[in-house]
Amino acid sequence: MGWLIDPDEQTVFVYRPKQETEVFDEPDEVLPMPSFASELHLTIKDLFAWLLE
Repeated sequence: MGWLIDPDEQTVFVYRPKQETEVFDEPDEVLPMPSFASELHLTIKDLFAWLLE
């Protein structure tokens, strides 16, 4: 799994093997996590608040 984070548009593109690319751009959407971080719940709003401090 990979994320491409666009801070200007506050959008995250999620890439997973053999699946269509998913686009997350709503503030309350919870981002998918890899299995090792499955207990982490991170929304788009939380991610950009942290990144753009």
